Amino acid sequence: MTEKLDHGPKVMSVNGEVCATIYKPLDNNRQEIRLLTLLPPRDGDANIYCTLSHAVLNTSSENPKYEALSYVWGEPDFSEPIILNNHTFFITPSLKYILSCLRQRDDQPRVLWVDAICINQSDVEERGHQVALMREIYSNCQRDIAWLDPMIGKKGVKARDLYNHPDLDQEENWVRCGMELMREIAEKNPQTLKELQDQAREGGYRLVTGSQLALGAVFRQPTLWSRLWVMQELSLAPRLTLMSRDAELSWDVLKNLFKDEPYFDAFHMGRESSHSLEYYKDFSEVFVPIKLIEDQRRLMTQGKGSKLMDVLVRFREMESTDPRDKIFGLLGLVTEEHGINVDYMTSVPQLYQQATASLINLTANLDILCQNPFERPKGPTALDGQRKLPSWVAEYDSKRRQCATMLFAQRGIFNAGIKNCETPCRLIGPKKDILVTKGTILGTIAPILQDDKDPEARDVMNLYLGKGALEKPQEHLYAPKVGGKEISTGDTAIRAFWRTMVKDCTLPPRMRRLRPTEIERLDVENQEQLKTEWSPLQTYRLHFGNKYSRSAFGYQPADDEDLAKLDIEGQISHHYSPGSFMFAATDNGLFLATRFAAKQGDVVAVLDGGKVPLALRKAESRDGAEGELYMVVGSTYVHGFMDGEAEAGVTEGWLEKREILIA
Repeated sequence: MTEKLDHGPKVMSVNGEVCATIYKPLDNNRQEIRLLTLLPPRDGDANIYCTLSHAVLNTSSENPKYEALSYVWGEPDFSEPIILNNHTFFITPSLKYILSCLRQRDDQPRVLWVDAICINQSDVEERGHQVALMREIYSNCQRDIAWLDPMIGKKGVKARDLYNHPDLDQEENWVRCGMELMREIAEKNPQTLKELQDQAREGGYRLVTGSQLALGAVFRQPTLWSRLWVMQELSLAPRLTLMSRDAELSWDVLKNLFKDEPYFDAFHMGRESSHSLEYYKDFSEVFVPIKLIEDQRRLMTQGKGSKLMDVLVRFREMESTDPRDKIFGLLGLVTEEHGINVDYMTSVPQLYQQATASLINLTANLDILCQNPFERPKGPTALDGQRKLPSWVAEYDSKRRQCATMLFAQRGIFNAGIKNCETPCRLIGPKKDILVTKGTILGTIAPILQDDKDPEARDVMNLYLGKGALEKPQEHLYAPKVGGKEISTGDTAIRAFWRTMVKDCTLPPRMRRLRPTEIERLDVENQEQLKTEWSPLQTYRLHFGNKYSRSAFGYQPADDEDLAKLDIEGQISHHYSPGSFMFAATDNGLFLATRFAAKQGDVVAVLDGGKVPLALRKAESRDGAEGELYMVVGSTYVHGFMDGEAEAGVTEGWLEKREILIA
């Protein structure tokens, strides 16, 4: 919303004293809003006439009847006049065009909620109060009109020239054709999106070039689909209609296609697919924006609850001018008691810290640290002082392409630490920005031996283990000494090496831990691979029969789904890549798959509430923080300590649990 609200001073400078005349104070105690009545055209008069009135939401009597408008403001060029309560009032060309189109559709007055006019943009306090009412405003409207403007964002064209541009008719025609095609697809193929996609794979249905362009004109090109605040608006409205000048499409036409699609949540947002690109790409590019919104609409209407973490990740790719809107712009979709107040006096670091602390308190675990969807490959920007954020705080304005591959640990794949951490989380120090955790330090990272960021597995093996580990594996055992105790895993060093590199799992997205029989077979295969010049390590890839998946977006299993019942037999993959992880070792012999940001002297710790261990770096001491202080480097696989072994060591007395302070 602040990308719109930031235009407040510009609105004030153009409309001047008119604002004081038109806008009467709202009663914030009564959830009062303004509604815009768009009057029908007058014969021989091209002016747009509107009136403003006050209304109260959620009263004991019936709610006011109105439609909400979701649209993109475009450039802050307040050059187009309308007549508002008998006063000349200037708005953007995009809004002027929308209002002119809407009033041509009906000869009756139309009651709307339009943020640019219904909120006094010159009143900072009012703007804040109305932002906090977004959930109620859009939830109580009769329907939301999502305006698809094909012109906003057109390069080299000024805002005031967009709607006189010679391409306008053609661009709007593409939108109309796309809506008609989508309606035809839904009517002629009343199936799920997955069934439609299977037809494409089997040659029964394909999107030809013209069809792709038409659907792209509706679902890919309009900048509406990339604006963060719009996601909240489209998700909350009880009814939703996509609209352009002379065409419209009800959301109901779309939603049936997605009825069998599993939800994308914070840990199942990847677009990995077993489908070949030639029939997958057509669908993913067109339908992903709809999928994200329909997921959220289903959660809101079915009363299933909408988690803060899921919402933040679901809409992370959306654009907002103010980085604080990565949080504020989505809170209306969250059903948990998150405790975050919309206050634009809060700085970005303060807000991101609040959000991270809220996630810890809501989940009673450290997933936001140990499985952080916003984790960067080179570690938190706090490590090199680029940003004034504590290292434990998630960087919510990071896009997916900027982030590292997650060390996935859901569905019980990994349980390094005990399930829960202390809540509410404790923050200490003068600025209350040091997180107090409890955990066990397993060891200190030894020198990083590989220079190349992406060396061959055989080269890494030779650097850390030597050729003898492969030539005589039984003479080279994996036996780290942790807490003074030698840990006997039964693995040879070479087996522990490749299990660490593949993180002891099958390939995503159908991840589970490797089974004993699979480990035995892979041990033979990988030892042979490591003897060759080109030595990609192998692990299993799971398939589910001929159809591969029940989802058009790649198989996204639910947290409670038992993969053991689904995979009959895995297939060995010859193309395993370590992704955002590198091999390293500790000075006491532990094998690690850790982040490239890790370096000699960092420690590896298992924290309460952490499903996977973390690499931590010692930080300078600070006032108000007694004890050693650390910064987060990144999530780390530690071979032999991914299933509660650290806690067992504490219970048995050969490991010590203590407070670990993270700055």
